[in-house]
Amino acid sequence: MPFAPFNGVNHHGQSILFSGALLENEKQETFEWLFEHFLKCMFGKYPNTIITDQDKAMGNAIQKVFPKTRHRFCAWHIRKHETEHLRSYVSRYSDFQETHRKWVNSDTIEQFEATWEDMRIKYELESNCWLSDMYNQHIHWAKPFLKDIFFAGMTTTGRSESINSFFDGFVNSRTMLNEFVVQYDKAVESRRAAEEDEDFKTMNSRPVLSSVHPIEAKVGQRYTRKMFDTFKKEWTEAITNLTHETLIKTIEESTYRVGQLDVDKKYWRIVTFRSLNQVNVTCSCSMYETNGILCKHSLYVMKKKNVQELSSHYILSQWTLDARYKLGSVSIGLREINNENGVSAYTLFCVRSNFTKLIEQSRDSPSEIQKLNTILIRLLDDQANRKTSMSLENASQSSCMEVSQVDMMPQLSVHDPLGPTTTKGRPKLASRIKSSLEAPKKQTCSYC
Repeated sequence: MPFAPFNGVNHHGQSILFSGALLENEKQETFEWLFEHFLKCMFGKYPNTIITDQDKAMGNAIQKVFPKTRHRFCAWHIRKHETEHLRSYVSRYSDFQETHRKWVNSDTIEQFEATWEDMRIKYELESNCWLSDMYNQHIHWAKPFLKDIFFAGMTTTGRSESINSFFDGFVNSRTMLNEFVVQYDKAVESRRAAEEDEDFKTMNSRPVLSSVHPIEAKVGQRYTRKMFDTFKKEWTEAITNLTHETLIKTIEESTYRVGQLDVDKKYWRIVTFRSLNQVNVTCSCSMYETNGILCKHSLYVMKKKNVQELSSHYILSQWTLDARYKLGSVSIGLREINNENGVSAYTLFCVRSNFTKLIEQSRDSPSEIQKLNTILIRLLDDQANRKTSMSLENASQSSCMEVSQVDMMPQLSVHDPLGPTTTKGRPKLASRIKSSLEAPKKQTCSYC
């Protein structure tokens, strides 16, 4: 049976498993059923983005069930298909590969469309060829059409493949279905344990700064350790290897071309800086929009502009501990509390999130923490007293039942056993067979 995992990225940049399903087949109606149940498990929360291969059945199901979700094709699968479908063009035209690379790596929509027209006319591309089909689906893979969408740094389904290989340590082709469910839970627990280990490292360590600049210091305080390492690579590049040239400079806005001296200027990035009400910087590489981390080009301009305070909107909660331990406003409905099966998992999650939020808000005030601790101790005592009274009540009821059962039992007399009993174990006079190593060795001469 095909196994379909839903994977993503947690606040440490680790692959995280949201859910998984075993499918009977890979038809469109099966994928529709899968996505509808995934949406139900996520309390109706639609995914902002989703990355898959170019499976048409899956694409049609996504369009029907997730109409507002941005669907992206896996870049690795596209490159794999390129080697199969473009071989004839590469052998026929010497400059085709360079032109195709320029088209794929276009930075703007205008450049993408202009290069496509040149390719279509110059290489006589047919309307039903693979390249024409890819052009018709350009919103699912072309960079200029995806530069404003947050993908958490993912461009391929490689994390899904890595999860499949990760499950190889728990299941194999001979695993029975009932055993698979148990092993799946163990695999999920392993991923959660790895996440908790990184949480512990972030909570109990300090970031290693490469400078004394307040921007790096603030990011180090907010980001998790793994994500701060990613940011620090961009920051180090910004303060050591980059330079710029000014394109436009006014009171309201400045535009620069930023890059390395040893790189051709046509590959440099365009950075726009504004500082009216608050600092706002955009870069043509769109790393912040797609990855959620400021790029080295933006950081270089901010440092040159003597920006000392990094705006909070540039530090996404996605890359901080708030992603797991803090919620903005969580409300618990009566429908969730008063269900027939007791307290739901969602209710417990909301209560735990509110509790963590309360601790975070009180951590700077010793008096508030002491007050919170007093309230918690009182609640714990109430819970302990309630459980003690319940256990005593259950014990009295069970003793009454035992007395009634004893009264109903017939009176039996137990006598001593007849004759001696044979004891278990080794007999006292038993002789142990000695091994060959314990046998006495015969004395022989050196020759023998």
